[in-house]
Amino acid sequence: MPSMVRAQEGLAPRAPLGLVWEAPLAEGKLYYTEVAALVEAYEAQVGARLAPGERGKVGIKVNSRSGRGLSTPLQLLRAMIEVLEARGFERESIVIVDYSEHQLRQAGIMPSLSSDLAHFEGCPVYALDSERYYDPDWFYDSPLPPSMNQEPQLLGGLGRGSSALEEGAIERKSFLAAPLLFDVDFWVNLAVGVDDKALGVDGALANATLWNVSNSQRFLGNEATASAAVAEIAAIPELHERMVLHFVSLERYQYIGGPRFKSRYTRSEPLLWMSSDPVAIDRMLYDRMNKYRLLDGFPEISPLPRQLPFAASLGLGVYDKSQIRLQHLSFVAPESADAGSEDAGSE
Repeated sequence: MPSMVRAQEGLAPRAPLGLVWEAPLAEGKLYYTEVAALVEAYEAQVGARLAPGERGKVGIKVNSRSGRGLSTPLQLLRAMIEVLEARGFERESIVIVDYSEHQLRQAGIMPSLSSDLAHFEGCPVYALDSERYYDPDWFYDSPLPPSMNQEPQLLGGLGRGSSALEEGAIERKSFLAAPLLFDVDFWVNLAVGVDDKALGVDGALANATLWNVSNSQRFLGNEATASAAVAEIAAIPELHERMVLHFVSLERYQYIGGPRFKSRYTRSEPLLWMSSDPVAIDRMLYDRMNKYRLLDGFPEISPLPRQLPFAASLGLGVYDKSQIRLQHLSFVAPESADAGSEDAGSE
């Protein structure tokens, strides 16, 4: 079985594709009880406990792209850190990664500019646009030109220590987050749900891929290239094999007007989703967004975002609603603690 093979290789196993857990968020949204219960449900499913391995580090990919109002909730991040601590990781070994230093500061994940520390409550924070966390030998190759509004400095090289990056390669390569490839035993993805003109849905897949590489904005001018980049980056073996769990909080998500945060188009539900399948989570976000778009008189996101069937064709997940199983966790009635399964398309 795949999970047994991964365990033998020293890799944390992933849960079956199409399986999504849902936990209700208690009033106050502190998240620890919910995150702990979800991780325990995953561990029971795969028959293995998340724990430090040979590398002794774990990564957390956050999302601060849409601004402070729609970033990874800080309480979710704190809860994830505490759950990992309970499994043997020291805080200095829990690495937080996102693209933009400015946006990380705006989201409260990095301290203000007056501080020299790049830490969140004892955990190192790596901003990829600091140019220190790319490896010249690891990249996603694409013939598209670079975006001038994201990283103009890339046209002249990656700055400090970048002499190995040839100028011609910069124009067509998006460099990967080296810490998530080489430094961690596994990493988890704390995504945010928001609509996006090029992607349709900016959720688990996009946060794990486009917002995890250099020069990603160049893909967003065309729906086909954006979708292809998402799926193909997600399928890079060295990135995919350590990408174990994806979380999306419905504490706040945006169904139209994205990707920038617009409070009038957000919804809030006291729910937290977790899965090893980013495709299934994004399909559920897509359905949720379309529901509220129609209720408010807006057109649906149509057609289905191309990255979903493309990623599914590469074996990264499932997008057909009939293949998605939603398991509910309950913290109220112990007699119903055994989660039931249902079609994720039902309301």
